[in-house]
Amino acid sequence: MSMNQARWLMATFIILAVLSFVWGHNPAQLQLDHPVSGSLRSIQVPKDCQIKGFGCFLAIGELGNVFVRAPTSIKPLEKFILSVRPQGGLAKDLGSVSVDFQMVGMDMGINQYPLTRLASNEYQQTIILPVCTTTRTDWVATLNFTTTSGVFIAKIPFVVDRR
Repeated sequence: MSMNQARWLMATFIILAVLSFVWGHNPAQLQLDHPVSGSLRSIQVPKDCQIKGFGCFLAIGELGNVFVRAPTSIKPLEKFILSVRPQGGLAKDLGSVSVDFQMVGMDMGINQYPLTRLASNEYQQTIILPVCTTTRTDWVATLNFTTTSGVFIAKIPFVVDRR
């Protein structure tokens, strides 16, 4: 075996090892991309919370409220904007916001998005959800709010429109 062939063999082995690690990584064990200090608390979501169209208010502990809203129509494979607007003094205590979209009992891949803070202190992100091959339309948006008092998590169910 020549030196050139040995290099190619070694490069191929390294590439295969990296790809095996990436493909074998369990998305269910994904964690927040930044260290969290403080407690991890669940947010009580109002039963009438409809993030599509109307939007709804969520209480972030004693810190205040946020208004969460998506457009009236959300279709798979079409862009939509999710917005989160902190109310009052919560804007200074809210560090980052992210959302993870999941379909209960289905593996729809990784649909996790960090929201971008705008100059108006509103957080937004353009989202594209995948199509479910079994034609299910029920989703859960898991919102993560990192604050000065810890992380708050809200799980909001919603339904996408059929294509």
